[in-house]
Amino acid sequence: MIKRVAFIFYVIMFGIFFSGCGTAIVLSEYQPSPIQKSKYIPSKEEIKNSELPKIIIMDIDDNAFKIANSASLGKTLSTTINQELSLAKSVKIVKRLNDANNNSTLAEEIKAAELALEVGSDVGEADYVISGDISNTTYDYKFNEGYYYTVETKEGKKRVYNPPSIDYSSCVSGTVKVLVLPELVEVKSISFDGCSSNSHEARSPRDARRSDDSLVREAGAYAIQRAINPLKNFFAKKGYIYEMRSDEDEIIVKTNLGREYGAREGEKVEIFAIEDSYNLLEDEMKKDEVKIGNGVISNQIGSDFSWVIVDELYDAKIIKAGDYIKIRYKRGYYW
Repeated sequence: MIKRVAFIFYVIMFGIFFSGCGTAIVLSEYQPSPIQKSKYIPSKEEIKNSELPKIIIMDIDDNAFKIANSASLGKTLSTTINQELSLAKSVKIVKRLNDANNNSTLAEEIKAAELALEVGSDVGEADYVISGDISNTTYDYKFNEGYYYTVETKEGKKRVYNPPSIDYSSCVSGTVKVLVLPELVEVKSISFDGCSSNSHEARSPRDARRSDDSLVREAGAYAIQRAINPLKNFFAKKGYIYEMRSDEDEIIVKTNLGREYGAREGEKVEIFAIEDSYNLLEDEMKKDEVKIGNGVISNQIGSDFSWVIVDELYDAKIIKAGDYIKIRYKRGYYW
């Protein structure tokens, strides 16, 4: 277990070290470049709007599985979702609901959202509900008899005894859902699954632990990480582009996505534009969000701005003022 933790630490530190490589820029080395306005450039109100979507997080339902319920797995997974979304700074979490107050508080939020629609203004209502359920939780153990094996040493062959042991494993799977208020329509569903294991020496099968809430929660922690980045991507805040510079080899663009809303050096971003597309079935033009390239946030970041290094543009696309970026969160080494 110690070796595994050490390896994870090495991978994380390796990633942190290299995530900063190539992202340090000196603005004075780049010359201002002319930038066209997008046909669908956002209004001043859209650009200045700093309102984050307001979220209610409900405990993941673990009542269908005694193993999960005993380990308070639903509360643990909801706490992880809360912490991760808070760190991303792209949502405002207004409430955490547990089994005791789920129904009554959710009913109040639905009424508030309906009232906001009627009066056409913010009344402090939530915009989304995050809920979910555990679809399976397992806990197993297996006794292994002791045995001898032979190793080669400088002195010759040597018999080594491997003592009896018990292996434990736990696996968790489920689904996280994003519902929009007041209709409670599901707009996003994300499956998650993960396992964890450990072992210890033992004299007989009677030494087995019949339950291990800590191992179940550890399996849940690995599992829920598969849902975290898709959730972050769903709520990722737009950073509108309004300035461009270049040198001989590179283009950089300035956006209004700053540190206050999650911009960090080394974060990968996707670049989008709004373009016209013809809908043959309806015989009319539509506005589509089109991904036109990729980039990475540089070291030039403020509370309300960031400079992005453009890595790639598709099909000779041209970046325009009013195009925008979104941070693209990807799974890490273990999920």
